Parts: sequence; C-alpha cells; structure tokens
Amino acid sequence: MNHVQLLGRLEEVNQRWTPDGSLSVVASLYIVRPKQGALRASEADEQPLPLRGLGEVAQSMVEHAGQQVYVEGLLRRRYYRQDGVERWGQVEIWAQKCCAA
Repeated sequence: MNHVQLLGRLEEVNQRWTPDGSLSVVASLYIVRPKQGALRASEADEQPLPLRGLGEVAQSMVEHAGQQVYVEGLLRRRYYRQDGVERWGQVEIWAQKCCAA
C-alpha cells in the first residue's frame, strides 16, 4: 500500500501549467521533525518535504498557501536528468487531497 497522511505548513507554492492547460503545483510541506536522541542547538525543528498536486488538488494548494494543511497522497520517486545523464533522485508526495487542518 502506498498512502501517506500528513499535517504541515504549506510553503513555497509555485504554479505551473501542463501542456494540456491543467494547473500543476510544486510546493514544500513543512512537518515537525521527529525528536531522536539529544537535542542540538543547530538542529531544525521542521523539515520540508516536496509536494506536488494537479487539477483541483493544485487549486486547493494555492488557496491554502502559508497555512496548516492536511494532505493525503502517495509517494513517488522521481529522477532528474541533465543532458541525458541521470543526476539525482528524490521522493515526492503526490497529493490527492489538500485541505485546511
């Protein structure tokens, strides 16, 4: 099963348009970082996760930018290339639902 449920703050919301004219959004979902071991002064309390949405979900993400949101979706690994050479990969959350928390 590939299903995630998260609560976090939606930031860095960037709108894009797909070739067919649909709205696409790339954003960051800032979640509370789990506490593991001794605290360090330089350790961040939050961590951003890459978030993507299409269509109605993308519109909801735009409307809730800067707010605490509840997100449901699935994980997808994406690889990026430059000049045909694979460079890096990351796991992204593809949102299927985004609403105010």
